[in-house]
Amino acid sequence: MDLDDHNDDNDRPKTPLEEDCCGNGCIPCVFDVHKRLLNEWENRKAQDVKIKISSNLLSLLSYKAFVIADISETSKDYILVHLEYQEYKMQNSLNLYLIPGQYIMLHSWCMSRPYTPITWTKRGLVLLVKVYKQGKFSIHLKNAPLGSSIDVRGPYGDFKYESNSFRQIIMFGIGSGIAALYPIARTIVDDETELTKVHLIVGFQSVEHVPLKKELRCLTDYWNFKCTLQLSQLNNKTIGPHGLNIKIGRLNKLLVADYLQCNDTETTLILICGTSEFNRSMKEWIQEMNYTHLHIFE
Repeated sequence: MDLDDHNDDNDRPKTPLEEDCCGNGCIPCVFDVHKRLLNEWENRKAQDVKIKISSNLLSLLSYKAFVIADISETSKDYILVHLEYQEYKMQNSLNLYLIPGQYIMLHSWCMSRPYTPITWTKRGLVLLVKVYKQGKFSIHLKNAPLGSSIDVRGPYGDFKYESNSFRQIIMFGIGSGIAALYPIARTIVDDETELTKVHLIVGFQSVEHVPLKKELRCLTDYWNFKCTLQLSQLNNKTIGPHGLNIKIGRLNKLLVADYLQCNDTETTLILICGTSEFNRSMKEWIQEMNYTHLHIFE
């Protein structure tokens, strides 16, 4: 990431206005973000560390207006939403930076929701969105006219992966939790210097509900990537795309133990993303198996 040195007090994080908070209980709230950034700024200043100005197009404290460039279905109940920053030419010194697994906040229709981009460019990003029958925000997003504006701030999330720091990474997710895990897997297998093996295990209701099938199929062409779809329903379409393993049944303690039985606890990283109940149960099971390298995407 390109950063410019700056030692001036002008680099102190700007305090958000009261109206900058949308009142929707966002996690994180702009005031929580400001408090953390202010603490970091004060610590750097006390230690006489050069302060940096980020050249990221995205902002942690304020929303930027993006345009909905495309919306497409990727599976039953899931859509892909392409967002682009239209003022990019006016701010060509800025680029959009994300670390795989980070999320952003969307704000529109007097509501805010977090989403994890699955891919991104210097001025745009793609979101995997699950459309819930009673989900007002996701329904609005699915039906939004192309070219309409939506506000974005971020990115957030503290997960950072150091290349070749583990022999294998086992990823457990359900539903839209795949959005946090997929870009991490893709980044690893795209790196020719990586020797880490990745096994992505994601649970869905059926094959029809599995998003990103084409993208996952492409990843299986790499020697160090494997994907298993754990389906809760058995029907006449349980034959998945070539290269993707299909297993029937919900992820439970016995299945998790079976997936992990041949892995060394010291050289394996476990990543988890799903509902709060799923994350809590997975953490309990995995810690009972003495795995200590664990990260949960809340």
